[in-house]
Amino acid sequence: MAKLERALFAAQPPATPPEGFSRLYYGAEFCFWRLPDPIKIRQTIRWCRDAGWPLTLVTPVVGEEERLRLARLLAEVVPLLEAGDELLISDWAALELVRSNSTELPIVLGRALSGQKRGPRILDMSLSAEQQSYFQKGCWHNQQSLALLAEHSIARIEQDNLLQGLAPLPKPLKGSLHLPYAMVTSSRNCPFRLTAKDDPCPAPCGELFTLKAQDTDILLYQDGNAQFLRNDRAPNDLTSLGIDRLVFTP
Repeated sequence: MAKLERALFAAQPPATPPEGFSRLYYGAEFCFWRLPDPIKIRQTIRWCRDAGWPLTLVTPVVGEEERLRLARLLAEVVPLLEAGDELLISDWAALELVRSNSTELPIVLGRALSGQKRGPRILDMSLSAEQQSYFQKGCWHNQQSLALLAEHSIARIEQDNLLQGLAPLPKPLKGSLHLPYAMVTSSRNCPFRLTAKDDPCPAPCGELFTLKAQDTDILLYQDGNAQFLRNDRAPNDLTSLGIDRLVFTP
């Protein structure tokens, strides 16, 4: 546990670096309209340099028009990243954009690409040991997938803290576990966004509301275009699961 890294995922850097953390996650995972502009990213990079923290710059799922805009943003900010910094992709379309600007920058595979089995209803299913193991795995628990990641020099994947538990990651992968909110689903539709032509988005991002279904007592949290559940209880033996980083979202 001495090697466990603790990262803070913040919509904006705090006034002072909080104790107990040593890395900042900054950007947007699921909604392109939340991705900060280059000026704010530059300011955040300066904050990280002053704090002595490395930065994990988080990029979202993208469509074709958004991919072109992301390309312009990465061309401006990737050269500013230094040793210890990372770039997290939530869409395979972003991989080439990153590599066209840097062949050395570590790339992290985001939660949107984890292939984890999500949702609270899994807890109500009667599962055999083999089925339970299946629901604890993502799409990177096989040799073909590991070979693909190795081909692209990807060694870290982001994981949600599933209610049904997690299967150990195959070596040599390392995992980052997000707490306390686990993504359940995401969409290109947002209940806050008025029309597809709104730019910049007028949505009151950060305002949450909860959703409750009749067939489960577990609340879902709607945040922009994604839904989450809350699971504050981390697995007991993170090392055996291949997890060496915890990512906390306030």
